[in-house]
Amino acid sequence: MTIEYDGTDFCGWQYQPDNRTVQGDIEGALKRLTDETIRIIGAGRTDQGVHALGQVANFHTSTDMPLHQIRQGINALTEDDINVKSVESVERGFHSRFSAKAKVYRYHILLEPSPLKIRYGWYTAYKLNVAGMKRIIPMVLGEHDFKNLSAHSEAENTLCTICGMSLTVDALHIIIEIEGNRFLRKMIRGIVGFMYDVGRGRFSPENTHDVFKGRIKDIYFAPSHGLYLVEVKY
Repeated sequence: MTIEYDGTDFCGWQYQPDNRTVQGDIEGALKRLTDETIRIIGAGRTDQGVHALGQVANFHTSTDMPLHQIRQGINALTEDDINVKSVESVERGFHSRFSAKAKVYRYHILLEPSPLKIRYGWYTAYKLNVAGMKRIIPMVLGEHDFKNLSAHSEAENTLCTICGMSLTVDALHIIIEIEGNRFLRKMIRGIVGFMYDVGRGRFSPENTHDVFKGRIKDIYFAPSHGLYLVEVKY
């Protein structure tokens, strides 16, 4: 399944017995459709408030229901903040998370206050130094240890490879897009938060190396509602 959702009213992607989650809502719809208890596997466990344009999830079922009816049924049985864009059959060994080659995330910073956009971007009143923010990009590209720009477990491998990154700006937005082979929890928000601090003058672009080496640890994490999972590549 390829899924789009507005993360505002969810407590994240991952199932929680006492809270509304994207995984929980879709699994509930599948239960009603197939009369099976199905656990879906998402390509990324987005945090509370994070949105998705192209989340991918897989599941196993014994139903012979046509794929288009599964898609229609899930969309009929979930709220309007979830939309299953497509459903297709895959090989049995496919795994949404572990089969992925790369993921693309996008972060929206709003340069003007807008009641219609405030749930989908981070508004800042600072006049940001965009040129300085862009100077960080070549220092982040490639393989690095992102433990100081993420919220990770002690046993977790914190080496990640950023294979593409861009910053574009117009009159209303700064849009930061990042593609990598894997991402740690809050890692995108850590990178964006550091770029923001460079843009407002708290740090300089040269401090990027100090962050990686652990000499700067008080990193600000950008809020979740400006973040989108755009695409998962296989």
